[in-house]
Amino acid sequence: MALLLAVKAITQENREFLAQYDISVVTPDTITDEQLPEVLISYAWDTEIGHKILANPESKLKWIQAQSAGVDYLPLKILQERQIIVTNASGLKAVPIAQTVLGYILHFARGLNVYSTRKHWEPFTDQYLMSELPVLVFGTGRIGQQIAHAVKSLGGVVFGVNTTGRPVEGFDATYAISDYQEALAKSQVVVDGLPGTKETENFFDEHFFQQFNQLFLFINIGRGTTLNQDDLLLAIDDSRVKYAALDVTTPEPLPMNHPLFERPQILLTQHTSWGEQESAGRVGGLFRLFEKNVPSFMADGTFVQNVVDLNKGY
Repeated sequence: MALLLAVKAITQENREFLAQYDISVVTPDTITDEQLPEVLISYAWDTEIGHKILANPESKLKWIQAQSAGVDYLPLKILQERQIIVTNASGLKAVPIAQTVLGYILHFARGLNVYSTRKHWEPFTDQYLMSELPVLVFGTGRIGQQIAHAVKSLGGVVFGVNTTGRPVEGFDATYAISDYQEALAKSQVVVDGLPGTKETENFFDEHFFQQFNQLFLFINIGRGTTLNQDDLLLAIDDSRVKYAALDVTTPEPLPMNHPLFERPQILLTQHTSWGEQESAGRVGGLFRLFEKNVPSFMADGTFVQNVVDLNKGY
């Protein structure tokens, strides 16, 4: 019988599903030293136990189901050397994240940021329609596509940036990440949805912010490492960026009195854009993604979705 390490909680119904494929379950609290090398599947990742498993030369680990879309916290080089497959949670929280992005845009576009703190009667009409604020989304995967859908549902224009510039349904046009300047010149809102890799580290830096006179809104729902926060603060202070909404930062949590907290032009949502009631928690609904790969993996070691390219890191 195959052994699965359930780092994140699974239900009795989940266990019954796994039993159909001769998969038994242990948890970080119940696993023994003798069982460590027997783990075939890790459902989510525990750094301490994971490294113990990888350190054992007899390890049978073949598959890690990550609990997030980004996998930069995993030992990707070791996993690649060991030919261990990683599947991520891409798409799991695409709908709530996209709705949060839409909320960010409307918050500033409709002047709600002004009215939320105003204590006297002074009409503020410097407001915009979605159609007046073209959006450029860096990252055209499932989250990016949901953002595009949300923007266009309110009459907006949305451009996308991906590795090659390949067309993606839902975007008015797409551009390669090496050649996005035409789209940037036409956009008033930039959404950072990039994964955390060596290539994307500090992608949004002083050079990026020098490419326009004034951007209405910069949003980050990707990874904190993709943004140089000091350069964003400079761009905010000299009005090259009018507003910013950040769900992710470096570090997390931010320390008290961090400059990002001190700018009224910046909205911080503290890595909660994924929130929803029905599938509560960051990994709510994860098993629904995971179980789609179980039958083929147990039959012949193949996967039907969400396989991470360990060379690229996403």
